[in-house]
Amino acid sequence: MNQSGPDAAERADLTRLLPPPGDPELPADRHRLLKDAFMQQISEHPAAARPRRRFLLMAAPVAAAVLVAAIVATTVFNRHTAAAITSPTVAVAAGDASKVAPLMERVALVAGRKPPVPVGKDEYVYIKSRTAGLVFSEDNKSGHWEAGVDPQVLGPLHLREIWVPAAQGTEGLIREDDDTFGLDGATPNSRYADLPTDPAALLDKIYADTKGMGTGPDAEAFDFIGTALRESLLPPQVTAALYRAAAKIPGVVLVPDSVDAEGRHGVAIGRTDELGERREWIFNATTLDYLGERSYLVRDTATGKAGMLTGTTAVLERGVVHRQGDVPR
Repeated sequence: MNQSGPDAAERADLTRLLPPPGDPELPADRHRLLKDAFMQQISEHPAAARPRRRFLLMAAPVAAAVLVAAIVATTVFNRHTAAAITSPTVAVAAGDASKVAPLMERVALVAGRKPPVPVGKDEYVYIKSRTAGLVFSEDNKSGHWEAGVDPQVLGPLHLREIWVPAAQGTEGLIREDDDTFGLDGATPNSRYADLPTDPAALLDKIYADTKGMGTGPDAEAFDFIGTALRESLLPPQVTAALYRAAAKIPGVVLVPDSVDAEGRHGVAIGRTDELGERREWIFNATTLDYLGERSYLVRDTATGKAGMLTGTTAVLERGVVHRQGDVPR
């Protein structure tokens, strides 16, 4: 029997399930939250078919509008599963700003003495990590979800592998939770590897490059450095300069005990942004090697209660490979 399409009343009901079109010029802080949420949500599609997908990095505000639509689509699958996830909480420790510079100087000295790892212009930097991020909870009944507005919980831990191209113009690759995505327009490793090695000049460049973005210049500078540390392979002197530059950012504090996604304890430095989320970089307390990061709320927000863990990562392996999909030997 042939089935007819939905009538006018049914179409109206379906239309009400979609978010209103709104203004595509999203504020920068909302765009960053949407982007973070989307990158954590992409692995939550059904497991029936997992082809390699191509993910195009687009300029805002067009990217912001696409990300909103993507979140609406992907979280439909999560609404039936996220309710079973318990979002962990951590103690909101008081930080000490006076101890940041001494720690970062020690970490920089260790990082600066490591042997350099050459990265050819046609090669890829491979980073393997264990990570978890926010997914939307089932509390929202409106039919669509918005990061930073609707309740969220920490999703399950999973492996993440990324192949970052050494140079601009080459596609990257992400394999996360058994799903694979091509990255057109991926930020190349050279974006960070070619940064200045003088901490003052480096920080000036970071502030200039992130001007007008996010929730404020200091938060964006801290996040920029955190991204460079997490998913790149840098010359030792650049890494050392990043640590020394981070110590100069207002609001950065030392946290004496933090835990990464592998359960490894370490000392951390962190900064709380204007939205009430603290992001911490974690270092082995003995070797001072970078372990990973975690983030959590320091006060009650629309996302959740104070102490709720919003993200956790442990970097497990870094290396250089010739082709996407290869792993270091």
